[in-house]
Amino acid sequence: MSVDVATLEEEKERYYRHVGEFRKTVFVPGTLDRVREFVHDDVVDHFAPASDPPGIEGFVKRFTAAQGAIKGLSIDVLTSAYDGDVYFQIIALNLQHTGDFMGMPATGKTFTIGGFDAFRFRDGKISEHWGVYDVSKIPDLLADGNGGWSSMWPKQA
Repeated sequence: MSVDVATLEEEKERYYRHVGEFRKTVFVPGTLDRVREFVHDDVVDHFAPASDPPGIEGFVKRFTAAQGAIKGLSIDVLTSAYDGDVYFQIIALNLQHTGDFMGMPATGKTFTIGGFDAFRFRDGKISEHWGVYDVSKIPDLLADGNGGWSSMWPKQA
């Protein structure tokens, strides 16, 4: 079986553009009314807690809840790959603390955490999502050494 490398690169570029437009149009400005342009109604989000409704309703619920505490400023793609209909990215999320997060009132601080996203595509839209993000670092990044997870352990001499 011969593989057309140019076609593979074009497919990867289409996925890259679609995810980039989704982030620029929906994630960063918070315009959730446009999410259906990029995501199927029956999207399966493997990052979702079990208590969330299925499909796009759960997807929108998570974005809405997150926007109340943490605003997405931008996402840097560090590397990407794809296999068939799944597109993978290692990313750096640039965020701002704008509301109550784990009992911490808004600080206005900007910070960056690492993450990994995988998107399955069907008919040109996202049909599945997997995500892993360094959210456990956020309390320490916001606390300035005066709280957060690291306050649970004695300071090293």
